Amino acid sequence: MKFFLTNLGLFIVFSIALSSLSGCNDSTAPTTAGGNAAATNTNITSKQPAGDASTYPPLVSGIANADIELTDGTKFKIADRKGKVLLVNLWGIWCGPCRAEMPHLVELQARYRDQGFQVIGLNVGDEDQQLEDLDKIKAFGDNNKPQINYELVRAPRETTNQIYRLANFDAVPMSLLIDRDGHLRAVLRGGGTEAVSQIKESVARTMGDVPENTSRSAPGSQ
Repeated sequence: MKFFLTNLGLFIVFSIALSSLSGCNDSTAPTTAGGNAAATNTNITSKQPAGDASTYPPLVSGIANADIELTDGTKFKIADRKGKVLLVNLWGIWCGPCRAEMPHLVELQARYRDQGFQVIGLNVGDEDQQLEDLDKIKAFGDNNKPQINYELVRAPRETTNQIYRLANFDAVPMSLLIDRDGHLRAVLRGGGTEAVSQIKESVARTMGDVPENTSRSAPGSQ
């Protein structure tokens, strides 16, 4: 089953995988049709054919070129990381499902780090609808067990709102998977066992761990 997602006049084909999702609604996000944490998960899971970068759309410029702030106060842009596969994971300290999936992100970071893969944990703000304090984000990473082995960052509120609009989903956790050419490979919405399985499968396909002709596993399978 397929549908077309319109983004800045570009029609993109996404495959739809039905799953039971859990998440935390972000009340400061723009209202979208995907506001329900149990909404349909939207995935692009096929491996990108060699030499066919046009198969997947470039990440929206406003997101790719936004200032992302590390816990030491330095900044970078997603576009600066071209050449790496990125999993940009939106999360909040107050979000239980976000914390529950972090050990799986730690696992992915450890497994694929040497192959040019990076998880970026993009904090969406605190419970008072304000940017989370950088020291608090850093302390959370330092104190979390198992120790978080990937970057925890924050971005301007408009950047997270752009991501919500792109994903048609206003809850966390939610992840964008971006390939080495800066193309959007997957929008992975919600938390829970099935969502984590979809994250792992999507990353494996993008990293080339899953043969191109392998069909998607059943929801919830490992």
